[in-house]
Amino acid sequence: MDEAVLQLRDKACLQPLLFSFQGRLWIKLDNTAVTVHASCIADAFELLLQYFFTLNVCYPSELWLVYGLFERVMGLKPTVGRSVTLQDFSKHVLN
Repeated sequence: MDEAVLQLRDKACLQPLLFSFQGRLWIKLDNTAVTVHASCIADAFELLLQYFFTLNVCYPSELWLVYGLFERVMGLKPTVGRSVTLQDFSKHVLN
């Protein structure tokens, strides 16, 4: 497990990250892996979003579209502006 976390650190991954290792789900926080006890991947992803909010960390700019979409699907108050999400969706998916 420590090796997986070190590899993520070496890749300069600063935001919380949900990953699977040895058949279990984990969230990486400050170079520490925390086991996720969730009944499904949606619950694990919701927990990941909660960590972003709790730690007051911005989403990775490359994934704004994904996180913005999940905020809307989960009925959370959007932190990614609607125009930004729609603009990115149009740019990356429709073109």
